[in-house]
Amino acid sequence: MNDNSTTEVIEPWYKQGWPWTLIAIPFLTVVAGVITIIIASNTDDSLVQDDYYKKGLAINSNLALTQFAADNQIAATAYFDQASKLLLVKLSSGLELPTSLTLTLSHPTLDQKDRSYKLSQLVGNEYAAEIDSIEAAFWHVSINDESEKWQLKARWLYPDVKQIDITPENQKE
Repeated sequence: MNDNSTTEVIEPWYKQGWPWTLIAIPFLTVVAGVITIIIASNTDDSLVQDDYYKKGLAINSNLALTQFAADNQIAATAYFDQASKLLLVKLSSGLELPTSLTLTLSHPTLDQKDRSYKLSQLVGNEYAAEIDSIEAAFWHVSINDESEKWQLKARWLYPDVKQIDITPENQKE
């Protein structure tokens, strides 16, 4: 009798690749879930305002300040001179010029990068503040007078746009 049967050697399961692939899928899912929880607990939600309702109500008063600026034809040109490290603003107004201005640069997503500068009057309608630098960003610019009767707002893509002209016609939130 001739026996041509061959015996096939089967490796144990832990030496084969497919069981480890099946085990890796739930294991990696758990690792990804833990990483997601760590990131979520250590990251601040800077886009979410705690007092969003109060900020929504404050929009009406901001609109009144902006309208006052439009009614009195208040306009400004702002630019940053890197050589002298001066933030300069030229103001035109139908009203008496204030002795100082407040210019606020608000970062669109990161509130810890927001900056506020007090600009002193130089000569006539020119105002300046000495600052180190302005980070490259798409800034929301707000200019107020010292008594906060009016407000100018615009957006500034710095440093791509060297200076920004803010007129009542082109004001943006």
